[in-house]
Amino acid sequence: MGCVLPISAEAVSESLRKIVVEGISGDGPTTGLILVMGGILASLLPCVYPLYPITVGIIRARGEGSPKILHPAIYYLGLVVTYSCFGLIAGFSGGAFNVILRYPIVNLGLSIFIFLLALGSLDLIHLPFFRSKEVKTGQGCGGTFLLGMGAGLLSSPCVGPVVVAILLQITAGAGVISIGSVFLASFKMFLFGVGLGFPFLMIGVFGLSLPKSGKWMRWIQWILGIFVLYFSYTYFQKSLSGWGVPDSSIPLTAFGILFLLFCLYFFLPDEWNRYVKMKKTLLLGGIILSAVGLVVLLMYNLERTNFISVVEMETKGNLSWHRIPSKAYAEGTETGKKVFIDFYADWCTNCKTFEELTQSDSALNDALQGAVLLKIKDQDPIFEAYAKDPRFEELKIGLPFFVILDADGNLLYKNTDYQDTSTMIQILKQL
Repeated sequence: MGCVLPISAEAVSESLRKIVVEGISGDGPTTGLILVMGGILASLLPCVYPLYPITVGIIRARGEGSPKILHPAIYYLGLVVTYSCFGLIAGFSGGAFNVILRYPIVNLGLSIFIFLLALGSLDLIHLPFFRSKEVKTGQGCGGTFLLGMGAGLLSSPCVGPVVVAILLQITAGAGVISIGSVFLASFKMFLFGVGLGFPFLMIGVFGLSLPKSGKWMRWIQWILGIFVLYFSYTYFQKSLSGWGVPDSSIPLTAFGILFLLFCLYFFLPDEWNRYVKMKKTLLLGGIILSAVGLVVLLMYNLERTNFISVVEMETKGNLSWHRIPSKAYAEGTETGKKVFIDFYADWCTNCKTFEELTQSDSALNDALQGAVLLKIKDQDPIFEAYAKDPRFEELKIGLPFFVILDADGNLLYKNTDYQDTSTMIQILKQL
C-alpha cells in the first residue's frame, strides 16, 4: 500500500520558480517550451483550482447560442493578453511599473476599480460587459474577453513567484529599451500565459456539458463576486498599510465603509429600482468618504509637520534594526560582523511574515543576533538608490528582498524568498 506525500503549494511554486529562472535566460525554442510548460504546471497549483468552476459558469452563461469554441477561446485570449501586458510593461519600464504599484493612491484606485467589477459580476450595477442581454443571447464577446483578463489578474497572485522570476529575467536583460526588447518581453509572458490558460480553454470547451442553468448559476455568480471582492480588499489593505494605518484597524475600516454603503442604500427611496439605488449609493458614499479621507489626510500631514523625528533604531522583540545605512555599515566595519539588510514595506504581506519568523524561528533569531541588522523601507529616500544599484535589480520587481553583506560591503547573498531561512542562517554563521 503506497503513501501519498503532501506537497505544499509554496514548495511547488518555489520549485517552478527555480526551473523558470534557470531556463528562460535564452531566446531560443527551448526557452519558449519551458515558459509554456511552466505555465501549465503553474495552472495545477491548488490556489488556481477555484477559478475552474467559475470559468465553466461564465462560459456556460455567455456561450448559449454561440459556437462551442467561441467564448472559451475569447476567454482564453483575454487571460493570455493579461500576461502579455505584464511583459509589455516590464519591457518598457524595466520594472518601473512595480515602483508605481508601491504608491498607496495607486493601490486604492485599483481597489475601487476591482470593487466595481465585483458589484458588476453580482449584477448590482450595470457595466458594459455585464449586460444581461449579452449573456442571454450569447453575444458580448468583449465582455468575455474582459472576464478572461480578470481571470488572469485573479490567478497572478497565486503564481506570483513564477511571474516574478520571468519579469526579473526580462528586466535584467532589457538593457537599452528597443522595439525588439519590448516585443521579446511581451512574447515571453505571452508564452507563459498560453501555458497557464490552456486548462481554462479545455475546461471551457469540454466543461459545457453541465446541468442546465438554474439556481446553481446564481451561486456561481456570487462565488465569483465574493472572490473578486476579496481581491479588491487586498489592494485596499496595501493602500492603507502604505499610509501607515495599523493592520488591526484595516478590516474595521473596510467594514465601516461597507456599513455606510449599506445604510445609504436602504435610506434611498424604495420606488427606485436597485440599479439606480446602487448608483446613487456609490455616488453619495464616494463623496462622503472622499471628504472624510481629505480631512484625515490633512490632519496626518499637519501632525507629520509638527512632529518630525528621525528614527535611528527599530526594535522587534530581542532584535534591534538600524534604520540609517551608514551607521549599520560603520558598525559592521568596526566589529567585523556581516550586515543583514531587510527591504521592507508596510503593504508587503510576506515582509510581515518574515518579521514574525525572526522571532518564532529560534535558529534564525540566533543567527541574526550575530549580525548587524539594517531595515530599509520602501518609503525611505535611500530606497531608490538601492533600486538603481545593478546588484539589487530584484527591487525593481517587488518585495520582500533580503541581502547579506560582509564587513567590507561585498555581496554574499540575496534572495526574494522569505522562506529560505536555512541558507540565510548558513551564510550568517560562516566564519
